[in-house]
Amino acid sequence: MARPTRGRASQGGEHVTINTALERLAVFFRERKTRPGVLARQSLGQELPGDPKLAELLCAERRANTRMDGSMAGSLASTAWAAWEMMDLGLAAMDGGLDRLVSWVLGRVEAGDATPEPLPLRLANGLELASPAEGAFVTRCLAVRTLVRARRDDRPGVAAAIRELALSRQPATLNLSASVLGALALAPPEQRHHLDGLIGRLGAAQGAGGSWTDADLFHMLEALILAGIRPARAVITRAAPALVALQHEDGGFDDAGNEERALIGVRALAIAAEG
Repeated sequence: MARPTRGRASQGGEHVTINTALERLAVFFRERKTRPGVLARQSLGQELPGDPKLAELLCAERRANTRMDGSMAGSLASTAWAAWEMMDLGLAAMDGGLDRLVSWVLGRVEAGDATPEPLPLRLANGLELASPAEGAFVTRCLAVRTLVRARRDDRPGVAAAIRELALSRQPATLNLSASVLGALALAPPEQRHHLDGLIGRLGAAQGAGGSWTDADLFHMLEALILAGIRPARAVITRAAPALVALQHEDGGFDDAGNEERALIGVRALAIAAEG
């Protein structure tokens, strides 16, 4: 596969450096009072003095939106993601508000995730799933990923879910393989050797321009960033031209200004810039 020239990527016939793309993203996130804004500024080394307080307020908002049962509107996907966001913002897994969310997710995973998610299921990274089976699978992967990060991987139901994901055949689509990769990225060491096969599949399917024909670029990159190991970083680096080609002058990657995609862009381009 062709590798991008170090530090550069092509956009609309012109060569745009990865550093320029990161500078655009710095402008995009400069004043954003959101979780992606806080995290992007951390990644770019441009934290604002008010960011720690902002992180506290963002966590408080999520607590306020939590039902008495510990869920976000009874949705496993929304609850797992809210818990993930709160950990991103610096809360320890045993914080009371976060623990309520995590405990609800744990109960659902141990019970077998019986309640289907409303369709289409749209993840924060922009991936949209219309199939009930795919929506359920991706939601379970997100829930397991959150529970592992919250150090609930020693619970029998979570350990069983990790083993099932690790030992099953590759899923039918690349998007589903990326979801498994994300779920196993933080798994205990005895399961991490399974990352190689998943990363290998994503790398083998990557086009010469760095993107994927039958998969969502940002969903791929999010999982590879979580994996973090050298083979994953190599695939991310090869994706830099495709990523920069999508960037708008304002720094975002789509007309909707999806901040989660822009945050993934910051993290992926930072890895590509390191070579």
